[in-house]
Amino acid sequence: MPRVWILAAALLVTSAANGIAQDVDAETSTDGSSSNPFAGASVAVSTEFDSVEVSHCPSATVCTCADQCCGHGDFWTREHLTNGFWGLQPALAEHGIVYDAELTQFYQGVANGGFEQTFKYGGKLDQFVIFEGEKLGLWKGFTAVMHAETRFGEDVLAAASAFDPVNINMLYPTLNNETAITGLQFMQTLNENWALTVGRINTLDLFQTLYPQTGRGVDGFMNTSIFLPLTVGTTIPLVFNGAGLLKMREEKIQGGVLVLDPRDIPTVSGFDDMFANGASIVGLWRVFTELGGRPGSHLFLGSWAGGEFQFVDNPWPPTPDFGLVVSPPRTGSWSLLYILEQQLWADVCNPKRNVGLLGQWGYSDPETNVYECVGNVSLQANGVLRGREADSMGIGWFYSGLSSDVKDGLAPLLELRDLTGVEAYYNAAITSWCHVTADLQVVEPALRDIASTAFLAGLRAKISL
Repeated sequence: MPRVWILAAALLVTSAANGIAQDVDAETSTDGSSSNPFAGASVAVSTEFDSVEVSHCPSATVCTCADQCCGHGDFWTREHLTNGFWGLQPALAEHGIVYDAELTQFYQGVANGGFEQTFKYGGKLDQFVIFEGEKLGLWKGFTAVMHAETRFGEDVLAAASAFDPVNINMLYPTLNNETAITGLQFMQTLNENWALTVGRINTLDLFQTLYPQTGRGVDGFMNTSIFLPLTVGTTIPLVFNGAGLLKMREEKIQGGVLVLDPRDIPTVSGFDDMFANGASIVGLWRVFTELGGRPGSHLFLGSWAGGEFQFVDNPWPPTPDFGLVVSPPRTGSWSLLYILEQQLWADVCNPKRNVGLLGQWGYSDPETNVYECVGNVSLQANGVLRGREADSMGIGWFYSGLSSDVKDGLAPLLELRDLTGVEAYYNAAITSWCHVTADLQVVEPALRDIASTAFLAGLRAKISL
């Protein structure tokens, strides 16, 4: 099939390189750290390479500036396929413009059950640009981050299960193939503890900032229900305009308050009628803890919106327009969320080799949100196999309890039940710039009179350009 030539070429290259990529460094971490707390994605462009301190641990990778493992190696060991766009990325970074691009391709399908047994090929091109104010001759502490997304190909969101987005990346920017700027944030650090942010905010990037180990759907889990709390969708849409004050702790977001427009605006500016449907207020606080010497955290989040809402105002689930059928508009909406994060194990010689736990429990207004309560628990492991330190794997379970108002409203037409499912993946680092993931999902659908248990299989190839 002509449309799968890119994926086929990537798999051919990665197969040839498989024996060379045993010692590349892991890209994900369960310690919650991030070099830029606002960037949303890992933009790994540097202008110089410092020598790594020599370790006496046998599992540690040691290199100097002259070694290829520092990022300027040959075709198989470099960190980006184009080696920094042939020198352009480092040159721009020296002057305060950091650019990164990732091409992620999916071949995913419903092997059994669901609404339709079919496999589809699709993908995303993510482009990130960070503007560093001080290097650009502006003022210290100012940063702007832009995220542009291009969606192409097809997906199996509708074929697998209603109310459960089985591939989060194919929701962005919309279900149509188009290009859009889904994030444009302007940040100003006031001091080491406080920062202001304003602009166009991508919720998936924001969550990636809080929990980098989730991988934004291009490195870790693919199913939205596994790693995102769907109950927040009505008050915190996919893409929104907003502003807020953030409390920082060692470059991590500890707490904050955001005021935002609750309309979902992935492909429009949203300036013409901003706050026409009221405003959402979001407050969060994160308590950092240690358990047995291992880092963890507890996040508490609450959101409230004062406009008029229907069930279809939650943009996360790809479902038919049921809103007018089951309920007229209601004034006001809210949600509550708790997230537990805990590292369970880490190699003392190489902290990138670790195992972490993540659990989320959310509850929301059943009169304005299709999800009344949700929960998920997942385990993710990085570099636990000797000789495969850059590989990662994970297994997770989710429960999505649908609103009783939605169930009652559709009862004469359809019988809806709560959803449950599991997902497991293995992410193999073929080279530093190419990762291939095998993904399996089992989903109990909401419309069980129409669709049976869905078994999904998929391949994902991410290339750092």
